Amino acid sequence: MSNDIQKELRFEFGANWQSYLDHYLSPERIAQARQHLLSFVGREDLQGLRILDIGSGSGIHSMAAFQAGAAEVVSFDYDIDSVMATKRLHAMCQSPKNWRVMQGSVLDPEFMKSLGKFDLVYAWGVLHHTGSVWSAIDLASACVKAGGIMYIALYDSDVSAESPEFWCRIKQRYTSSSAVVRRIYEAWYVARFVLRYNPFRLGHLLKQVREYKKNRGMDFYHDVKDWLGGWPMEYTRIYDVIPFLLARKMKLLRTKVGEANTEYLFSLQDVQQGLTQLQALPLPHDLEWKVVSIRESEELNTLDLARPVYVYGASKGGEVVRSLLESKGFSVKSFITTEQPGSHDGLKVLSLDQFIEAGDKEAQVVIASTYFDAISLKLAERGVTHFYNAYPYVMGHLN
Repeated sequence: MSNDIQKELRFEFGANWQSYLDHYLSPERIAQARQHLLSFVGREDLQGLRILDIGSGSGIHSMAAFQAGAAEVVSFDYDIDSVMATKRLHAMCQSPKNWRVMQGSVLDPEFMKSLGKFDLVYAWGVLHHTGSVWSAIDLASACVKAGGIMYIALYDSDVSAESPEFWCRIKQRYTSSSAVVRRIYEAWYVARFVLRYNPFRLGHLLKQVREYKKNRGMDFYHDVKDWLGGWPMEYTRIYDVIPFLLARKMKLLRTKVGEANTEYLFSLQDVQQGLTQLQALPLPHDLEWKVVSIRESEELNTLDLARPVYVYGASKGGEVVRSLLESKGFSVKSFITTEQPGSHDGLKVLSLDQFIEAGDKEAQVVIASTYFDAISLKLAERGVTHFYNAYPYVMGHLN
């Protein structure tokens, strides 16, 4: 596939959202979307706030913001069908004047500047589909007023056992395929990544489908199509996103690793009093991580065999990584956990404070936990910025 064709290829996001509205929109799903939004930003409502919804898609989160009492909601999307989907929900709310819906691009500096400044800028699972993710993040952050907050979610390559190149190929092939071939891809995805080729997991699949509406009010099947067809797309890592925005005078309030996205909440400078219950994390504004992601066993070659290794995470993931390291001849000195020292599987377990106090200058830290975001931030707060993240390997080797 030529580069020119790849640039032109684009998934029909809006058509997928129109289908979602036709078949699955419900008061319960809208309530779930509202609760998810409010919970993450640490508020009970959005009374008096000016909200920008970038890439509004189905419009359900714009509606959620409006129903949560926002003083003004501005929604836009690049995809005209997504704009029409959002307008459907706008009409359901009696077309309020304090909720505007329009077509536009987050990559258009003049358009973005014309929107003004907002108390909350929201862009969930959107900016990585623009074809220029870093420009999109930069321009989105410029719409946050001083003391305001930005809630974004981005595809994170460290939340996948498969490489970014693998998923980019799948997305290009799916998007360029006929409807029949797309159904085959969808069946393959469910069989491989949900059922794991195990028919006894059918009950797990049915439960996941039933409960999926609790995930931001979304629908399982439409999210599968959105995932497989989400092209263009670019992966990011927390180790790039957080320093990128800290350098733009933003402060990190919280993160959350999801199934494919990592969610972030930032404030521009010190957060406005009363805007959120959350406090900024004590990170240096010039934070520079040097983190190697471990997805394949061969990537352990970046570690030094002569130096001790500490595995952060003492659960099943930690056991998997310890076994791998020892099979390659590395000396695993101990596990680390954030707060609970002791012993596990014949190996000492240090709390993070104990590890820091020990001051082992030769230590090589390898994270083996689904909470790698929180762990990475804890390490950064204590001045440890060079380590390894083996969570991608763990994902590929846990049953």
